[in-house]
Amino acid sequence: MKKILLASTVVLSMAGFAKTSVYAEESQITKKTQTTDVVEKKEEAVPKKEVPKVEAKKEPAVKEENPSKKEKKEEVIKEGWQKEQGNWRFYENNQPVVNWKKISGTWYYFDKNGIMLSNTIVDDYLVKGNGAMAENAWVKISDKWYYATASGKISRDKWEKIEGVWYYFDKEGVMLSRTIYNDYLFQGSGAMAENDWVKISDKWYYATASGKISRNKWEKIEGVWYYFDKDGVMLSRTIYNDYLFQGNGAMAENDWVKISDKWYYATASGKISRNKWEKIKGAWYYFNSDGVMASSQWKSDYYLKDSGAMAEKEWIFDKSYNSWFYLKSDGAYASHEWIGSYYLKSGGYMAKNEWIFDKDYDAWYYLKDDGRYVTGTFKIKGKEYSFQNNGKWISEAKYYKVKPITAYVYSASGERLSYVSQGTIVSLGDAQSKKDSQIPVNISGLSGFMNKSDLVAIDKDSEFVPHYTSDGKYFYHELSPYVSLRVAPHSSAMTIGKKYYSTDGIHFDGFTIENPFLFRNLTKPSNYSAAELDKIYSLMNIRDSRLAGKGAVFKEAEERYGVNALYLMAHSALESAWGRSQIAKDKNNFFGIAAYDSSPYASAKKFDDVDKGILGAAKWIRENYIDYGRDHLGNKASGMNVRYASDPYWGEKIASIMMTINSKLGGKD
Repeated sequence: MKKILLASTVVLSMAGFAKTSVYAEESQITKKTQTTDVVEKKEEAVPKKEVPKVEAKKEPAVKEENPSKKEKKEEVIKEGWQKEQGNWRFYENNQPVVNWKKISGTWYYFDKNGIMLSNTIVDDYLVKGNGAMAENAWVKISDKWYYATASGKISRDKWEKIEGVWYYFDKEGVMLSRTIYNDYLFQGSGAMAENDWVKISDKWYYATASGKISRNKWEKIEGVWYYFDKDGVMLSRTIYNDYLFQGNGAMAENDWVKISDKWYYATASGKISRNKWEKIKGAWYYFNSDGVMASSQWKSDYYLKDSGAMAEKEWIFDKSYNSWFYLKSDGAYASHEWIGSYYLKSGGYMAKNEWIFDKDYDAWYYLKDDGRYVTGTFKIKGKEYSFQNNGKWISEAKYYKVKPITAYVYSASGERLSYVSQGTIVSLGDAQSKKDSQIPVNISGLSGFMNKSDLVAIDKDSEFVPHYTSDGKYFYHELSPYVSLRVAPHSSAMTIGKKYYSTDGIHFDGFTIENPFLFRNLTKPSNYSAAELDKIYSLMNIRDSRLAGKGAVFKEAEERYGVNALYLMAHSALESAWGRSQIAKDKNNFFGIAAYDSSPYASAKKFDDVDKGILGAAKWIRENYIDYGRDHLGNKASGMNVRYASDPYWGEKIASIMMTINSKLGGKD
């Protein structure tokens, strides 16, 4: 609420004194100060600048005497205004005037010592700062304002309407200001307030058009409701009859008000909410029986945060219970259920440092100190346990999944034997050979040890584990629910549809298989001509390949470096998506040379053109693998697959492509 304090401007002028002559015939007032006699009426107007005039001092004439004679002492005659020791006096006939004296049309008063009085009251007459008697004018004396009427006398115990504004003067003649008299309200300027606000001793009052204050009532002022108590004081930051008032006194409507560090809310009616929930700007709040907003506390199954808003879809830590709780979308706390990797027990408490059996999953879980369920291998009270990625405890772990991008397989002495990629499933090796920090494993024909920190136990009943199966025509290696490799023809020893598991992909329960290309010597040439090799792209409906029509180059690489052309074609098909990968398009790299798992595109080697990409790769493979005895694709136990790729089934995949091409082209290899 905008409160305007009107101030009336009182102009009091103090003029200097000038010298003037005074004549004996002017009327005089001879009454003494503070007498009760009536002073004659003064009708002369007070000039804008009231300047006592002092008669000009005349220099006495000095008659030249005979220098030889003794000089006579001069006599000084005082007339008119004289300033003596900081005081003004008026002289006549060399004597100071006392009592009232009208000088140049203006009345002045001089005390018994002839000193002119100023800024004072003499016999109810008001004397201004320049000594002139005030008429229809204001005078401020000792920080109090007085008003003289046309007679020169001050107003006492009465109202005066001055320039259209009402003022009241007390029995001493002092103007009332910033106060209340007979229920009338006065502004700081002394003017009676009308339809206006006045602040007195940090309290606000309001005067209606009559000038009187409002008491014990409501007032609608400029569209806003206010309430004034029995003393006329505006209520603010308080509650009256359940109505809530803001700091500026306005009745609150759909708004918050803080009183003594407690928050209250008024609805559209202006009344506070008690014993109820309120949805305010999309958030829920609760107000107690006193209308105070609840905060940092529980209300049944719901939690009110520091702000008072009900917690929703979030975690809160309650120090009084020393526990984390999760509040769901409806605001109620979660109990007997999982929230991500955390379990909320009865009462909503988060489980930690304890075992939990979830009958819905028929499984045990262990929750660590931070509340998360354990995965992989974890030591509890000195004993190691294995857990799946989903936290389920594995009573007897037989399979593990690789966690990092690349993990190594070591010999018993610690030598690096090979490496495998993230997500690879390895089977448990000889359990009797377990080490403190390593687990014995089998993977793609290789037996060794892997760091426990690189593995997480899995349960094959709940997670996909690679296996083999037959459809009655071919034997397939099922690498995932979406990827399978044809590895050998079906045999009578196989049961159609049955899952078979093998540590090397060769030896199975009751039979063995022979992959015709997995262990073939790659230095032996292919039986296919360049023209025949070129046909494969159309036969397999491979479009937009940078390798199409490059059969002659593959054969040249075979002849020049002694590397099988069918293998080179199958290898390039796997690594470059048949010559269509981004690395193939941008770098003419079709064999994944230097395309490391952590940064395949950035690290991949670049070749000048397609032909050099094929020939250069054949030379590199010859020099880095075949010349070192790795002359077959193999698996993780032998051949190129040991070092060339982290994928344990890389060699098997290329061999499967070679088998497909060979089948399409007539089976000559």
